[in-house]
Amino acid sequence: MANAIQLHAKRLQIPRLYTLLRWLFLVIIAISTALVGFFQSMLVSSLYGLRSQFIFSIVLLNENVFLKFLQYTAFNLLLAFLCCFFMWIISPAASGSGIPDVKAYLNGVESPIFKNFFTIKTFIAKVISSALAVSSSLVMGKEGPMLHAGSILAVVMGSNKWMQQQMEVAAHWGTYTYNKEQRDLVAIGAACGVTTAFKAPVGGVLFAMEMSTRWGKEIMWRCFLACAITIVVVREAVNICSTHGHCKSLQWGSLIWFQLKFPTPYEQVWAIILLAVVGGYLGCLYISFNTWVCVVRKKWTKFMWARIAEVCAISVATSILFFFMPVAGRCRSCDSKSDDVCLSGGAEFKTFQGFHCHTDHHYNDLATLVFNPQGYVTQALFQGHSGTFSFTSMLLYGVIYWLMAGITYGAFIPSGLFTPSLIFGGLLGRMWAEALVAIHVANVNTVGFYALLGAASFLGGLMRMSAAQALILMEMTQSPAMLPFLMLVLVISKNVGDCFNYGVFEHQMMLKNLAFVGLAENNSKKFHINASDIMKRNDGKGDTLYIVEPGCVLAEALDTFRDSAAFPVTTLPPDLEDKTSKGNFVGMISRRNVALLIDEEGVDAPAIDLTPKVEVAPILIPPNMPLPFIYRIVNAEGFNYVPVIRWNGPLEGIVSRAELVDVQNAQLDQFHLKEQLEKMAHEIDQGKIIGSMHLDNNIHAQAFKHIFTNPVAAVREVLDKDDKPMQVADTYYLAADDKSYSSRPSDVARSHTSGQDASLRLRSRPPQDAPAGRTSTSINGDTSVGASYSVHGPEGSRRGGDGDALSRGVAGAAAGGGGAVGGEGGVGALTDIEMGGGGVGGAGADVSGAGAQGPGPLCGTRNNRAGDGDGSVEDERTPLTGGVASSSVKSVT
Repeated sequence: MANAIQLHAKRLQIPRLYTLLRWLFLVIIAISTALVGFFQSMLVSSLYGLRSQFIFSIVLLNENVFLKFLQYTAFNLLLAFLCCFFMWIISPAASGSGIPDVKAYLNGVESPIFKNFFTIKTFIAKVISSALAVSSSLVMGKEGPMLHAGSILAVVMGSNKWMQQQMEVAAHWGTYTYNKEQRDLVAIGAACGVTTAFKAPVGGVLFAMEMSTRWGKEIMWRCFLACAITIVVVREAVNICSTHGHCKSLQWGSLIWFQLKFPTPYEQVWAIILLAVVGGYLGCLYISFNTWVCVVRKKWTKFMWARIAEVCAISVATSILFFFMPVAGRCRSCDSKSDDVCLSGGAEFKTFQGFHCHTDHHYNDLATLVFNPQGYVTQALFQGHSGTFSFTSMLLYGVIYWLMAGITYGAFIPSGLFTPSLIFGGLLGRMWAEALVAIHVANVNTVGFYALLGAASFLGGLMRMSAAQALILMEMTQSPAMLPFLMLVLVISKNVGDCFNYGVFEHQMMLKNLAFVGLAENNSKKFHINASDIMKRNDGKGDTLYIVEPGCVLAEALDTFRDSAAFPVTTLPPDLEDKTSKGNFVGMISRRNVALLIDEEGVDAPAIDLTPKVEVAPILIPPNMPLPFIYRIVNAEGFNYVPVIRWNGPLEGIVSRAELVDVQNAQLDQFHLKEQLEKMAHEIDQGKIIGSMHLDNNIHAQAFKHIFTNPVAAVREVLDKDDKPMQVADTYYLAADDKSYSSRPSDVARSHTSGQDASLRLRSRPPQDAPAGRTSTSINGDTSVGASYSVHGPEGSRRGGDGDALSRGVAGAAAGGGGAVGGEGGVGALTDIEMGGGGVGGAGADVSGAGAQGPGPLCGTRNNRAGDGDGSVEDERTPLTGGVASSSVKSVT
């Protein structure tokens, strides 16, 4: 008794220890991400401060304009080149924002690019290079790279050997599902990165939730706890740093000082809706433009020197535009006589008094937008009163900023999109507010209010994340009263963008050939697609393996199907000569385990038993399961492979990630994104770079043409797109024929015998002369598995088939038929493993059939038993982890 208690306590100790260590890892990940984010903010702010002071001195000096331009361009070019150089020598995987890759990884995508994506080298390159890139005047932000950095920290913290073993145990369905524990850590790290970048803990949780396709209560509270710790550490670090006087540099280019109050004009909802529509469309138009730029970029950036040269070219182009743009600026009157502070509000920034303005106490509004750090520009747009920036200056700066942001994103730099979206959206909102003020609709105090809503509308059309963006903007500005307006704007702008294309992250995943599942998931309800329509069929030509295979066949499978991470395993078909005959599904075996068995047995082995390495399927689906249900199974539980089985066990096919991606790209994608990208790339290869944009026949032109030609029908389609009920097939009955998976046969013979099992009532009447069981053919001429047909009838089959002798057999004889009188089981085969045995007696309704004992010294007798008189047979087959049961039985109906 005492030993049992000690053993039970020991078993409980490991899960409790794992839980405690998982808590500890959460705390470590949160604190590390917060400190790294604080360090990156200090680094970016310090570089921004040095850059701004240098640029101020260049711009304001009374020197030759050409000399100023050379100094300005050279400084920006140096920072951009150092950014690319550090990534090149440390880790090229640090390029890009990292959000599309993290989103794909959380979706269960396996790709070679992830090999170096979550490493400490990539983390170092990401932090340093993002600080250099943001300081180089490139149109990009640093918030997206922080999400990637937080994810890397989570993976690094969870990469110790003990944690990996525990996560593998927790996953326990290795081949069928991806490593959910590992990907949960990545989601938590991403949430901590967002929290550090925006000082928005709840927004960080929702951002991670909207990126991940699998979410639950456990990961919710774990993520919430980590984000809470992160924000506490960040704010405490800022307080300690400010107390000692070392955080003055954080005022340069950081969003940490936002604390704004806006009015709440509920009577202007109509103006807010119009702003949301325009902002949502400009966001999706940006996606289309950036996608075209990225496809063009692929043509000449196959080499590292070309990628670095492209960034340098973008830096020079940005410097030229931004240096000479202020010449077209308007001179505005100062609110203050100070040399530095010329505008009212909480933000203090340079206003360049006298820059191309020949009147005292005036400033150049375009120079204020161009030469100030991003954080100051954002605050100026949100806080400045009406008239701070002229409409023409904002329009010119907005157009050029939009174009340069579309060209820059996707280049060989760790670039983000959130800060450029805030600036462009703020410009859009301020222009809309100035127009409303001019026609006396809005108050001059609501200009900042519309600027924030303009930023929200552009973000909604760009990223398509409603809840996360609303909470981030609310927490960032500390304006809870703005939440209803933010929700309204983000929902409208998202739906406007959904009418033209997908979000920017989905487009980037498609450009990187990441097999993202769920791109067209919502659209799948319109199509009547079942599992049988998309599955990879088990037709004898695929990658299906039998449970006993020669080594040469296994080696050939590994060489032929290089993209297959696992192979389905079935028993030997009852009739190998019949191409339509299929074996019963046993499970899946991973590619690694197949290679391991070949190493153990040798390629020349005549027969290799796959049983010890076959993994049992946690879920099976029928052929008529609708596609939306398959999406839910795959996304919610993280399944990589879902076997499609009929009623009696033969494997019909496998639905994997590849099949779901193929069907969404070929049938469900209403925008035909893959087809557009391939067509665009083909035309670019032919030299038709401008023509590849399809300005006269693209998705935007077609949508507008449809709206203007028939607006009533267009509105009706938008309103009714999700109201059409999906036609689902009828219940999948066991007696369904081969052509229809959903109809109950009308000629099913029902038995009315009292007390008879209900399952026997659907069995069809067999021929009067029930044939005896027959044995299957051999593998390679000398190895076979006993398998027979057994016909259910009044008297049952006379006898099940006998198992043949095996060199390394795995099965015994087949079961006898069931009927009024049960048939006898077949004689078990002589084998060299303890799996041979007598057949199971037939399940007779009145009289039980007897199973014959298998001969041979090693034949087991675990199946040597009689059938039950009530029509049922107790199944005591050994689990697949230690062997397989007697051979398959196929009932002829």
